Amino acid sequence: MAEFVLIILVRILLPGTLIIVSLVRPIGLSFVYLLMFFISPWLLQTKSRTQRTMLHAYLISLCVLSIIFTIGHIIINLINVFNFHLEFNTEEVFILRQVGLIYFKGLRLGTVIHWILPDIFMFLGTLALLIYAKISAKKQRMNFQFEEDEIFRKNGENNGSLKMAEMNRLLIIVYIRSILKTSPIFSLIVLYFAATLRPSLPGGLYFLMFIIAGTYWALYRQLHRGMHYPLIFMVIALSLHITFILVCQLPVVQKAINTETIWSRIMGMEILLRLSEHNNNGKIIELNQELNVDSYLSPVALMLAYFVTTLSLIHRAQYELTFNSIRMNLGPKPNDIPSQNRSGHGNNELISPNSQPSMLEQFFYMLFDITSVIYKNSYILLNTIMMIWSIVYHSWLTFVLLIWANILWMIPNQRRSMMRSSFFVVLYAEFLVVTQYIYGMNIYEEELPTKVT
Repeated sequence: MAEFVLIILVRILLPGTLIIVSLVRPIGLSFVYLLMFFISPWLLQTKSRTQRTMLHAYLISLCVLSIIFTIGHIIINLINVFNFHLEFNTEEVFILRQVGLIYFKGLRLGTVIHWILPDIFMFLGTLALLIYAKISAKKQRMNFQFEEDEIFRKNGENNGSLKMAEMNRLLIIVYIRSILKTSPIFSLIVLYFAATLRPSLPGGLYFLMFIIAGTYWALYRQLHRGMHYPLIFMVIALSLHITFILVCQLPVVQKAINTETIWSRIMGMEILLRLSEHNNNGKIIELNQELNVDSYLSPVALMLAYFVTTLSLIHRAQYELTFNSIRMNLGPKPNDIPSQNRSGHGNNELISPNSQPSMLEQFFYMLFDITSVIYKNSYILLNTIMMIWSIVYHSWLTFVLLIWANILWMIPNQRRSMMRSSFFVVLYAEFLVVTQYIYGMNIYEEELPTKVT
């Protein structure tokens, strides 16, 4: 239970906190938290002693950075109170404001809390997580010797090999865990949501990745083979895209760019937060009221996509080694099978014809049966989806799908006809989806008309 709670805190709470503190203030200090977020997937591991040591060092670094930033806010204001007052038109104050250190005199309480609370919250959350991780590591070391002795005892009873049923259950457990942690399907899903939440030219890269990988998988190919190379490229692109969005929020950059040009809008250069040079009725930061909610959720989706994709790449090599280890070392030895089969009884009997599968095996087999039924009847589902698509979205382009589906319903031997035309259906559907994505970008009517006269 303690290990599960630690994983929840490390994989959900801490990355979520880093995302929030990186986005709530358009200042230079946010880039430090952004850098810590980028390296977090590699350091937020809890399996081995080395990983725990790196995790503790990472948490200590976060605590030190957050407390330094908090003390910096206090020192700047104490200097202004006791020694001299910084004028707002001086170059030093301008630089400090870009960094994130400002004078709180004349500001509202809510503005002061909004400015200093992220650092305090980061320090308290990281400190609590560090203490819990230390306690959990101590308990794990105390239980390690007992578990090791138990494993040796069971191995001695089994004469160095696992039963066939136990090995199959272990393989199924590892396989399900590997799918949840390393399958590119989840990475592609989060990339899809990150791309479609706020369509842009960089987001089109993630969108095309989703379409190409989905089409490749539909051709009955395995996504695991060679899929990590495109995902590595996606991680690099996501990190650059996220950094680009945060750079656009800096006041210095906002003065130098024009967000109304077509290339700025296509690239997704939107000003989410504005930092004033002077105190404006007790406020120095305000939201851009011209933007919708999706513009503010888009950076969060991109950072989540980065975190999930990076974790899947990290766990991929680990589970490949785990599978090989189970197959090569945990399986029954060939010389042991005849002797055990000849005995016909005893504690080390491999498997009997009347043995019942476990609940985990039954669930796995149920998923396999459901996917098999969907695969065998995919032509019926595709035909139904074509008609639903054409009915929900009225246009001449979708009317083609309706006519196409009705013709296929009337042709004898529908399965063969549907399979033959499925390739052209996929190409036409991808054309519609990509076209809709382009029209979803921030492009004005006179630049890309939606109506033909």
